[in-house]
This record gives sequence, C-alpha cells and structure tokens, in this order.
Amino acid sequence: MGFVERELTTVIVTHNSAAVLSDCLASLKRCASGPVLVVDNGSTDGSAELARAAGAVVHELGQNTGFAKAANHGARAAQSPFLCFLNPDCAVDAHLLEIAAEMLRQHKQCIALPSFLHDDGITIQGCQPGYTWEKLLADVLENNRNWPRVVRLIKRLPGYDAQNWQWPLCACAFIAKDVFLGLGGFDEHYFLYMEDVELGLSMLRAGGVVAALDATVRHHAQTGSAVSPDRRLRMLNTARLQYARRHYGACFEWLLRLLVPQHRRTATQGAI
Repeated sequence: MGFVERELTTVIVTHNSAAVLSDCLASLKRCASGPVLVVDNGSTDGSAELARAAGAVVHELGQNTGFAKAANHGARAAQSPFLCFLNPDCAVDAHLLEIAAEMLRQHKQCIALPSFLHDDGITIQGCQPGYTWEKLLADVLENNRNWPRVVRLIKRLPGYDAQNWQWPLCACAFIAKDVFLGLGGFDEHYFLYMEDVELGLSMLRAGGVVAALDATVRHHAQTGSAVSPDRRLRMLNTARLQYARRHYGACFEWLLRLLVPQHRRTATQGAI
C-alpha cells in the first residue's frame, strides 16, 4: 500500500529551476503523489509562477536563503505526516512512492532513498558511506587538483569509508515529518552541500537508519539550478571546509584550504 491521500508532502526547493521543474512536477502529477510544496529561493526565471500554474503550493522566500533553510521552511509548513525532499532535476514514479511508504511504516526512525540514474548512465546510490577525514581529503583533491594517483592511493586506505554509518543523498529522500524535525532538520549553518551528511550523523546519534529503496529515479545531476560549474564548486569547497573544521579541527581545515586554489575558496550565494 502506498501513501494515502495527503499523507505525503513533496518539498521542492527552487532557485532559477524553470528549465527542469516542469518535468519534475509532471512526474509527481502522474503518480498522484499528494501535496507539492515549492519553496522558491528568489528565482528570477519564473520558477515560482511555473510551479503555481502546475498546481503546487508555492512559498516565495524573496531571496536565496540556501537549501537547508528553505527545505526546513517547507518541512515546517507541510501538513502531512511524511515528507519527500525532491530536487527539481529529479523525476519519480508510483513504484518508488509505494515502496517508500512501506519502508517508512516498517521503520519509522528512518530516511529512505532510491538510487539515482544520471544522464551519463552512471547510477549513484542514495545511501552513501559515512565520511572520514580520508574521504574528505580525497574529495577535495579530486575536485581541485589534477593528482589522480594520489586520490587513488587515498581511496585504497583502510577505513576510507566509515563502516558504522551512512548519509542520505537528499536529491530524493523520504522521512517522517516528526522524525525530521526531531533531528533538528537540515543544519542551516550550511548554505548548500554537506547538510545531508550532517543529517546522516544526526540519524546515527538518534539510533535510526538510512535505508536503501529498491528503486531508481532519473536525476539530471547539477541542473536543478542555473548556476555555473565554477560557482557550484566554490560552494562545495566552502561546505567541505566547514565540515572539516567542525569534525576534524582547525588544523585539518587549514591543510585542506591549502589544497584549494585561492579563486575556488569563497562561495557566492548563487544556487539552491
């Protein structure tokens, strides 16, 4: 049995997402997903108007507050017991909703996620291995330095992936509203990126699980907001440095900062 009427609210955060939003909303309409709440982060491309015309409830924040704040706003405003956080560059189907409902009923203290099929044919798991300092180092190097041999060596280190926890890739994530708010929602200290990693840690501490669903959604990765790749990388670097300082200290953050070229260190607020 899937979600019954108005049992699930889908929260979509937008920022200049008009190029992909129509397909996302159409997929939700085809599977009668229930209420759709679009939280718009100051779009100037008609995203809010497009969503409203498609029948979604739209909350316009008037400025770009970042993904975490906007998603939390949507969660608090939702009137349903279950939430789906969905990127505007994803498309869902009825099978996914059915098995997500079953999972959440069986394991309430849970975040349930499908896999993601990207346009290049690569499938990414929604349940990602927990972060370690080795993984953080490899990620920063892979995105900012042309040192593939060093990255490969780091990835072969024992303990590269944490074995005792996972984090949810929240391009499409299902969770009970009271569980999400009980965890404190997404950490609003992050503007974009790494807030879902922090959510995984919060779920671990609460004794819950990050669970994989036997379903795959189409994900036109990094197209949900009209932002240049360089600006997106700056925001990713900012979030990773912030995470490094919080969990591994100022010295490790300083080391990572040395590995990030100067022009890629400071993010500008230009994406959801």
